[in-house]
Amino acid sequence: MTATDQAAAARTAGAAMLLVVNDGDGRGLDWYGEPDGRTVGQLPVTSLTRDEGEDLISSIDGASRDRLKLTVQAHPSPAYLYDLADYHQGGVPDDPSAKTDPGSLARIDNTFAPPAGKEVTESREDSPPYEYWPAAYPYAGFGMTRVPPFPREPVAAGHRTDWVSTGNGVKWQQYAAIDGWSAFTDIVGYRPGSVHDEHWFGPVVRPRMVGFEVPHRVGDAMGGTLAGFGDGGSAHSGDSNLMTRSFALYQGDTLLVRNGARPDFGVGDLPPQTLPYRLVADTRSDSDLLPYSRTTHTEWTFHSGTADDQVLPLVQLDYGTDVDLAGRAKRTSAFSVQPVVLGSTATDDTVTAVRLDISYDDGATWHRQDLKRNRDTWQTRLHAPSRAGYVSFRVTAEQRNGDGVTQTVTRAFGLR
Repeated sequence: MTATDQAAAARTAGAAMLLVVNDGDGRGLDWYGEPDGRTVGQLPVTSLTRDEGEDLISSIDGASRDRLKLTVQAHPSPAYLYDLADYHQGGVPDDPSAKTDPGSLARIDNTFAPPAGKEVTESREDSPPYEYWPAAYPYAGFGMTRVPPFPREPVAAGHRTDWVSTGNGVKWQQYAAIDGWSAFTDIVGYRPGSVHDEHWFGPVVRPRMVGFEVPHRVGDAMGGTLAGFGDGGSAHSGDSNLMTRSFALYQGDTLLVRNGARPDFGVGDLPPQTLPYRLVADTRSDSDLLPYSRTTHTEWTFHSGTADDQVLPLVQLDYGTDVDLAGRAKRTSAFSVQPVVLGSTATDDTVTAVRLDISYDDGATWHRQDLKRNRDTWQTRLHAPSRAGYVSFRVTAEQRNGDGVTQTVTRAFGLR
């Protein structure tokens, strides 16, 4: 049955949606949005298998309008999802099923907050201990794009609870994308019974590395990846071809290298002695994909000398605040900063002090915030004036060894 015939059947039934009957196997996955291939249409669309559709069409054809009642119950996204993995070597056990009780799984509370009219596609792949990348990724070279082996599926804006396998070497990596912008987590394993929050495409968006992107020092060379658009204030990296990023590496005040088109960088012929370095990143967004984080400025300071293969322990900053799906917080919301040192657990590399300045006028004036430390998180509360529409902030995190990071985000999120 053609799409035109199907649409007519839906109108005859008085439905405010398009029911598409697939003439092949399973459900159809055609595009019914705007011609640009990105913007969703005004009419909700659902697909039916051939058997379901033929039964419905027969019921419509065989009934008069005054006595046919068609009820449609929509579930635009699942309330929960299971991702299960269980590895066995040497043979298949008598019971190959994975453990699915809450005490054996980890819970991940996802929030998807795309810009209005944009669709999120999302996936999660397990990372077997016998593979370097999740789910047998084809390796395309350092810093280059890797294409996931499984298709990313559309997901509606809002909340979803995921349950994932833990233990036995199981690790996961989650990905999400909208047109022109992609984001992903680190490759991580979860503790049984643990609970985690993941926020996708909402504030705060800023340069944020994950574990396999952090620069390494090898002999007289140094290299890493800095994508520029980690989302949700979470431990995500991300990149976009519709927003602008630039970064540069300095030894003291001497420029060593600027980024090219790709987010990876590398430099050689470095002096063997331990010297101070700076990695400076700036981003700008004029795209409707990102109404917040209009500009960011991040500056990492660190020391490095010759090494066989050493991860440079750079501080990454994650943020917590209660925003709605439009990226707006209450004027007296709690706000937190969580510094994370990647690549080292040494005492000298730990963060010992955090400073936070808040601006409600796009950086024209700044207000130092009182912070309370709760383990590895520094917390405060906003006091936004009634006329303010946005929150900007500047954070400085200092490590015990004197290194650290300063990050400034203009219009980090909105106010309601």
